[in-house]
Amino acid sequence: MTDDLHTLSGAYAMDAIGDTEERRRFESHLARCETCATEVHEFRATTARLGLAAAEPPPPGLRDRVLADIRHVRQLPPVTARPSPAPERPKGRPRRWRRAATAALVGAACLVTAVSVTQAIRERQRVDRAEETSRAVASVLSAPDARSATGLARGGGTITIIASGAAGRVVVTTSGLRALPSSKTYQLWLVNDSGPRSAGLLPADRTRPVVAGTWRPSDRVGVTIEPAGGSVRPTTTPLVLLNPT
Repeated sequence: MTDDLHTLSGAYAMDAIGDTEERRRFESHLARCETCATEVHEFRATTARLGLAAAEPPPPGLRDRVLADIRHVRQLPPVTARPSPAPERPKGRPRRWRRAATAALVGAACLVTAVSVTQAIRERQRVDRAEETSRAVASVLSAPDARSATGLARGGGTITIIASGAAGRVVVTTSGLRALPSSKTYQLWLVNDSGPRSAGLLPADRTRPVVAGTWRPSDRVGVTIEPAGGSVRPTTTPLVLLNPT
């Protein structure tokens, strides 16, 4: 239990005062201290914004680790054998350096939580994208009208496609394509009598299959080398042009 109630504004805003009597004392103090009331309001606004930034809960045990580490952070200077008399401060003004230390610890805890939540969200999004791709690949492979074709690309490497009119998609896999400079990329095209239309870019990790939608039985699949970011229309001759049979 602390004697300086001004230092508890951050802990109170985070609902981290476990001692019932200490909480009651601070709430009584809060009702007549404008400075602490402002700090509690600001702390709560900050934690609310952090909470709205992500919907995922933090990793298990994070709160316990943060609280355990806080116990080892010294907030007050060590007591010496001959303590120097503290300078007199105006009445009614809290010890701001103590509040600043508390605010820094609360802010650090919020930041650790926000970073961990962000990492968890990014990992969840990556897993969701992988699962969506797997479902799309499975829908094409299991389609009764699935057809395939494999061709050698100019410059080396092979490209294989499996397409389904019923699924309306084509799965593209590659092997041995040469690496391109950062200013270039491989782009997929679906080509029919109406001309070519873009089906997306091949990712840097070309070990994973790519699923292109809006495939029709009249389409052939082509791959070209384009400027980074892709092109609206092909600017080079296709490395391969495949027609699944």
